[in-house]
Amino acid sequence: MIAIGDIHGQLDMLNRLLNVVAPQIDDQFVFLGDYIDRGKNSRGVIERLIQFRNDFPKTIFLRGNHEQLLLDALVEVSVMVAPRLRDLSAKFSECTVESDVEIFLSNGGNSTLRSYRVRDMADIPSDHIEFLESTRLWWRYENFLFVHAGITPEIPMEMQDPYILLWERLSPPGKDGEIHVVGHHPTAAGEPYFEPGRYRLDTGAVYGRTLTACDVFSKEIWQVR
Repeated sequence: MIAIGDIHGQLDMLNRLLNVVAPQIDDQFVFLGDYIDRGKNSRGVIERLIQFRNDFPKTIFLRGNHEQLLLDALVEVSVMVAPRLRDLSAKFSECTVESDVEIFLSNGGNSTLRSYRVRDMADIPSDHIEFLESTRLWWRYENFLFVHAGITPEIPMEMQDPYILLWERLSPPGKDGEIHVVGHHPTAAGEPYFEPGRYRLDTGAVYGRTLTACDVFSKEIWQVR
C-alpha cells in the first residue's frame, strides 16, 4: 500500500515519481491531498491524477485543505452547489473573515488559475471539478488511518470536524497500534518522518525539497527532487 505526499502543482516531479515507483495493477495507492496551488502546473497534476484513476481504479484520493479552498470558492461564485467548510465547521467559520475566493487566492490559488489560463473559475473544466468533489476526507485500512492533516482523538471519524481533518498540525499520533498517515505539514529536511503512531509524508515538494511515496507496510520510500 503506497501513500504519496503533497504535490502542489509539481507535475514534473509527480511524473518522475510515478516512473520510479512503476505502479502495478494490483497496487493500492493513497494520495494524501494538496494536489493544487503554489506550484506552476496544478491543471497538469489534476489531469495526470484523473488519468491515474482511470488506469488504477482502486486508488484513493484524499482531499487536502487546498482542494477544499477551491471547492468553497467555486460554491461562492455559483459554479457548484455544496456545503462549504465554513458551513460544516464552526471552528473554521470563527477563524476567518475573508471571503472564500479571497482565502483561495491568498493561499496559492492564483498559481492554480494561471495554470488553467483562466480569469473566471467557471472556466475550470467540469471533469476537474468532478474529480475534486470526489475526493475523500479520510480512509482507513486495517490499522492505518489516512488523512490529510490530523484528527481529534476519541471522536468517531464520522463525527470529526472537517476543519481538523484538513488543517490541523498539532493533533497527537495514533495509539493502541493505530498509525496515522498524513501530509499537510512539510518536514524540515525533505525526508519522511516516522514516529510511533504516525507517518508524515509531506516532504516539501513545492519548496524545492522532495516528493515522496511510501509503502506504509514496509516503510520503503521512493523520492524525487
